[in-house]
Formats: sequence, C-alpha cells, structure tokens
Amino acid sequence: MKRFNYTGRKKIFRDDIKVRLQGDFHEKPIVDVAINLADYGFPQYGRVFLEPQRKTRFMRICLGEVVNSVRHDSIELTEFDDAENLDFRVKVVDEDQGLLLGIAENIKPYNKDDKLDENQQSILPVSSVDLSSYGVLWRISWSDQKAVLEIERELGSRDQVVRSLMFRAFIWPAAMRQILVRVLSDDWDQELSDPQELATRWLLFARQIGAGTPSPNDEGHEDWIDNAVRILTNSIGVRQQVIEDFTAGAWK
Repeated sequence: MKRFNYTGRKKIFRDDIKVRLQGDFHEKPIVDVAINLADYGFPQYGRVFLEPQRKTRFMRICLGEVVNSVRHDSIELTEFDDAENLDFRVKVVDEDQGLLLGIAENIKPYNKDDKLDENQQSILPVSSVDLSSYGVLWRISWSDQKAVLEIERELGSRDQVVRSLMFRAFIWPAAMRQILVRVLSDDWDQELSDPQELATRWLLFARQIGAGTPSPNDEGHEDWIDNAVRILTNSIGVRQQVIEDFTAGAWK
C-alpha cells in the first residue's frame, strides 16, 4: 500500500464529514459518506480516500477526485463483521507526488437513527476479547487517537464486567493511571484545544472530576497523576464495600 508524505497537510474538520451506517452497529457495515471540501482549496487532481480501521483491520477506499461535495452511498466494508469501535480517516492525496494534502482522523460513524455507538462515546471504550495469549485479564490497546480497555471475554459480557465491583475498584483506576502516564510522557497540547485528541480528552476528563491540569514544568507528573487517580477512586466510592466483602471472606 502506497505511503504518503505528511509534510504541509491540512486538517479537515470533523464537522465537514458524515459517515452514516445503513444499519446498526452490530450489523455488517454498509455506509453512506458525505464530505464537504468546498473551503479547503485542494487541487482538483487530488484524490479522496476513506479509511475504516479497527485494531489491525484496515481498508482504503477511493472516493474519487476532489470536488466541493463528495458523496458516496452503500459502501460495503467487507473487512469488518460489525461497526462496533470502528473509526474512520479521510485523506486527500496527490498520488503522483506521494503527498498527503489533507486529513481527518478519529471519525465516528452514526447509525441509521443518527446516534453514535454508546461505547465509543465513553472516555474509555471497553471491548471483550480473547487475551489468553497475553496471560492477562485486561490490558489497554492503543491505536492513533484511541485507547480501548480490552477485557478477557471469559469473564462475561462487557456490560456485566464494567458494572462489577472488581472493575470499579481495581481495573478502572489502574487503567486511568496507565493512560495518564502515557499521554503525559509525550508532547501534549497545553491549551487543550482539540477535544478529539487522546491526551486532550483525558486531561479534560481529569479536570472535570476536579484534578485540575498538570503543570507543563513538572517532570513525570507523578504527584498530579496520583492525585487524579485518588479523586477518581473517591468518586467511584466502593472502597468500604470492597473492605466489607473481603472481610467477609472474599479472599478465600
């Protein structure tokens, strides 16, 4: 698959893109796509691509040359069994020069009723998968601007697990710590200007629960992360219940 030079690319705003499923998220995905490119000044010889992706599965679909309004209906996403946790990119490229002219990432599809996937709207989407080869019961899966909490499918349904005491007391705080450590180890936007960026979403969430924002002058941000996780744990409010359950013999 051809690679593209990212130098000088323009950012395509998500408000100018609509990906709509003809069915629902659990069904084989067929999508209608509408993209408004009228205000970007892309050359007409540029070509527009739609890229659905989930974990290691990926497609690149050519939507044709640049026009003000790009519309394609009934696109079958043959590489995917359903649309849960599915993300899209839109790219405008100069194929002759190998240049990426514009890009939009982390586009969420809507279902036939114009609703987003409820799990995708969560700050931490959860997915039930087979983790036996990793020897763990949960892990964070990273891809571009997304962090997904994968839980061992043998623990039960996703909804049952996230409501469980084990998840709320142990997994959720540990997952938050792991994510904050990672996003603060890289460059992050101190203005928090793009809520679609992974680091910005999590830092806005931390600020929302009362942790404030980390100082860009701190090294490692350990104290700030400790405080953010403490606030989250207190807000979950299951500490005493865990103590009572284990005192009653849950360790046995």
